[in-house]
Amino acid sequence: MIPAISDADGPDPRSYAYQMKPEEEQGRLKKMLAMASDEVKLRVAKAESSGSSGPKSDKNLRPTRDVQFQSLQMRVFDLSNSNEPVLVLTGEAKVPTGGRDLMYMTTIVAREDIYGDLHKVFAQTTDNQHLDALPKYELIDAVDADGDGRGELLFRMNWDNGSANRSPLLLACVLRAPVSRGEMVLK
Repeated sequence: MIPAISDADGPDPRSYAYQMKPEEEQGRLKKMLAMASDEVKLRVAKAESSGSSGPKSDKNLRPTRDVQFQSLQMRVFDLSNSNEPVLVLTGEAKVPTGGRDLMYMTTIVAREDIYGDLHKVFAQTTDNQHLDALPKYELIDAVDADGDGRGELLFRMNWDNGSANRSPLLLACVLRAPVSRGEMVLK
């Protein structure tokens, strides 16, 4: 899929890709995986706490489960042309449990500050049994949707055909990066 924004008088198109060295990429990936692991564990804990009212075994209460990621994709952008990376990690995860075999799908967006610390801007984690209520976010690309020269992140939200009565077709969600406030706002 190739995203396109139709604007006859807009700025010249440019790449929003952020260039980095392989060792920088590995360091950022490690930090993003830690964030994603925390998000998946939080989703697992939430599902388990609402899943049953009976007593749970000590095995199921362990907070330090290993999250096994697969289909990982990390993309890094400079949305405001200020050399400040915005990282987007998407992937699937399995958590070994004694119960249901769920596949968790997570999307994390983080911004790196001048000290190299990552700050989570947006996170969405769902599983294959809750796509009717919580969509899976897939990054399409960074685009200049409103012609102001700054990039926005364009996502596809994938829903199940379940009871939430949502269309599984393309739904766009734009994440803006205003330069003046230094924060991102989900529209």
